[in-house]
Amino acid sequence: MIDQLRTMAIFQTVAQLGSFRQAAKKLNLSPSVISHHISKLEEDLGAPLLYRSTRRMSLTDAGVVLLSASQRMTSAAIDGLSAVQRRASHPTGTLTIAASTPFSHSPYVDTFTRFSQTYPDVHLSIQLEDRPIPLEGSNIDVAIRGRAGDLDDSSYKARKLGNVQFSVFAAPSYVQSRPTPQSMNDLVDWDWIQSLPVPWSAFASLVDGTDPDRAPRTVATCCNFTMARKFVDEGLGFMIETHPLVADDFRTGRLVQLLPHIKLRPIDVYAIYPANSPQDGLAHLFIDFMMDQIWATEHGFGLR
Repeated sequence: MIDQLRTMAIFQTVAQLGSFRQAAKKLNLSPSVISHHISKLEEDLGAPLLYRSTRRMSLTDAGVVLLSASQRMTSAAIDGLSAVQRRASHPTGTLTIAASTPFSHSPYVDTFTRFSQTYPDVHLSIQLEDRPIPLEGSNIDVAIRGRAGDLDDSSYKARKLGNVQFSVFAAPSYVQSRPTPQSMNDLVDWDWIQSLPVPWSAFASLVDGTDPDRAPRTVATCCNFTMARKFVDEGLGFMIETHPLVADDFRTGRLVQLLPHIKLRPIDVYAIYPANSPQDGLAHLFIDFMMDQIWATEHGFGLR
């Protein structure tokens, strides 16, 4: 089929220029090669396509039909190539992104907004879930996750975007009657609101050089930032979350940061995408955009 399409393009050039020699010059081929392709095409079709004489060349009825079809083929090919070129210079289409529910809050959502403003013809389809969405067999172009997971499957790749810093915080009403904690061990008698599907031991292991003897009492497990945040506001207990999500509340006094002198080890954040995503496609465009935002602003994407 590919050879026949190439031969049709050669035939179209001959028919439009009316000369084997001129067609050969335009296509950078020898006249004998041009003649061979036309003869082979006529043989395959079982019909003459050109009337040849020493003075001029003209189309047979079959040649007229084939020329019309060839011109439509060429026009469709040109339109397709132009569409791809326009997409590369002016991206269009739908980009499906999967992320956890905290990404529905500022400053994370600011990056999605800036991307849409920069590429207004790209439709963002954002799927937010409290637990990771299975990627295999899905239509997800990019998944943003706190860890790369098992990527032994070569059908997916991961690119590290940066990392997020976690903080321990609570409402002033909850801490006002309690002694100021000096270490993670001092929190074992407090009430923990678990907002992530991560056990206390995992958070404790993030503390450099600190290994709490016991875990605090888990007063609520909801695996949802909005609900857990409401529990904190009501003074039900303390919470551990990414710093960018609560930084504004620290500044306004709505929340109190516990143990500000203790640095929890940051969690790496990755963009996971199908291995066969085209380099000039929307997935790579979005990931590159996020990387630019991280370096362009002080807090960037909330990844540091």
